[in-house]
Amino acid sequence: MRIPIEWLNEYVKIPKNISVLTDGLTMAGHMLDKIDNTKYGTVIDLELRGNRADCYSILGIAREVSAIFKTPLTHPKTDTLHKTIKKISGLFLKADSNYVKRVMMVKINNVKITKSPDWLKNRLSAYGIEPLNNIVDLTNYVMLETGEPMHAFDADRIGGDVFIRIAKKGEKIITFQNKTIVLTDDDLVWSNNKNILSVAGAIGSKEFSITDNTQNIILEAASYEQANIRRTIYRHNLLTDAGIRHEKKLDPTLVEEGIRRYLYLIKNEGWGEMGGELFDFYPSPITSKRITLYYDYINRLSGFEIDKKISVDVLRRLNMKIVGNTKDSIQVIPPSYRTDIESKEDLVEEILRIVGYDKIPNNVLSLEIPPDKMPEYIEQERSVKNILISLGFEEVISIPFTAPKYQPLNSSLSQRTNPVIVANRPSPEIEEMRMNMLPSEKYTEYRAAGILYWEKDGMSYRKFKGKLEAFFTILNIADVKYEESECQILTESFKILLENNIVGIGGNYKGAYFAEIYLDNLLGKSRITKVNLWPKHPPQIEDMTIKIPRGVMAGEVMQKIKSSSTLVSEVELKDTYNISYTFRISYQHPEKTLTNKEVEKARNSISIKLKNDLNLTLDA
Repeated sequence: MRIPIEWLNEYVKIPKNISVLTDGLTMAGHMLDKIDNTKYGTVIDLELRGNRADCYSILGIAREVSAIFKTPLTHPKTDTLHKTIKKISGLFLKADSNYVKRVMMVKINNVKITKSPDWLKNRLSAYGIEPLNNIVDLTNYVMLETGEPMHAFDADRIGGDVFIRIAKKGEKIITFQNKTIVLTDDDLVWSNNKNILSVAGAIGSKEFSITDNTQNIILEAASYEQANIRRTIYRHNLLTDAGIRHEKKLDPTLVEEGIRRYLYLIKNEGWGEMGGELFDFYPSPITSKRITLYYDYINRLSGFEIDKKISVDVLRRLNMKIVGNTKDSIQVIPPSYRTDIESKEDLVEEILRIVGYDKIPNNVLSLEIPPDKMPEYIEQERSVKNILISLGFEEVISIPFTAPKYQPLNSSLSQRTNPVIVANRPSPEIEEMRMNMLPSEKYTEYRAAGILYWEKDGMSYRKFKGKLEAFFTILNIADVKYEESECQILTESFKILLENNIVGIGGNYKGAYFAEIYLDNLLGKSRITKVNLWPKHPPQIEDMTIKIPRGVMAGEVMQKIKSSSTLVSEVELKDTYNISYTFRISYQHPEKTLTNKEVEKARNSISIKLKNDLNLTLDA
């Protein structure tokens, strides 16, 4: 939030030394980002980290300065002459949505469209908003001053009734920036009988904007359900100054403050005449929150004793009403603009940030330090990363969200049939939780972020599967099986089984070998490492070639060979040619050296096992 010092000084006396001001604001939770010395004067840029909707205004920061430095606050002048009514002459407004908390609207006739005076242009320019004309500039000025966004329409172009409603899917609006927005059935809009006037809380239509030919305007200020506005502005990439404020849970009473301030200024400058009374739609007025705060709770939560008088003084400086004060507790009503205060803990935080967090004493921990026990899943994740790196893989960190167009045939690789939709998406493009790893890698590849694919090294399926086997071996997980599976988007696709449960999937995706392993299914499956004595007697080793037709898994053949005789100690796939597979088999007995007859008997057992179970024969 950029704060021109000259503007701030109009409402509150500030320290002569800017660093004293910025240090005080930083200690109170409003961290200084930078100080700009512009041709319009000094501007401080604050990083507003808390959910403080009231601080997105010059007046809101002035209140903070007043509380921190104990200086009086001067409120800007507002219109006090006009009463509010429920119907505006010549115009009907219907708010057909639960997302509308409050709307105020007024018609202003015979407006004079001109360039803004220097005092208005300079303050907007210092903030970073380019001046347009006096009517539009004044809406931006009041928004920056009070924190209440507002919008002005050309009244003569509306030509009838006004509605606030949910858009129909596919409706379009062209903004004053010539950007076409295709709306969804979750977007709140202003409209007349035919066209969209504006996207509520975000941006207006070019067709109904103020031009040099405008003679009469409709001015509106509103308060909406902030989650809906947030979804809309991120869905359509409409991160405007108005949208930023609307998503912060604005105070509905601010609507009247903002619109009356505008009326005062436009009358004072002689730019228009009131065309009637103020229309006010306020179906469910907010009620004051009353919070009981015990003094001993303040001390207990703070970690040190704060004098009762200091606590009460701080709360009053923050414009909170003390409606009950006993020796043990106080009853506090926060001002309506402090929509972030919900509990007694919030009040203690307010006291602490004004008293100063640096006042909290440094005490040695008196309790026994709990053991630093790492959760099993975190240990597993670290181990898995290290194993994969040791096997030659490189880690790519990607976000868990994806765009629908990069969610390839979701049901093919995921047990879910539909993706999870993200309500508060981080950007308009990505609105779904990814259902597998492929969307993220495809998205990364599309954005040319350097994803490494193994086919660059010519890795075959056999080599890739060897990497997977090594991975499970290092994890001490035995009896992992690989079975062929059908998948629309993968070739050579397979599923990984452990104890007849699927623990992973894989295959070839456009030339890149891919595997996704479900780590949760592997928790607790690692075997305890057992150390065997080095065998006293050497093994008998021979190669055996078997023709394996398509449809029979080589891994299954290896399992059959190993289970055919207790003398088979190891089976290894050495070579393949067409459908011929050569296995290296080790025969070994722990107590003696095997004779040729014993090896021949074991070999015959293998032959019989393969013939009976898989209908396979050994090559001559």
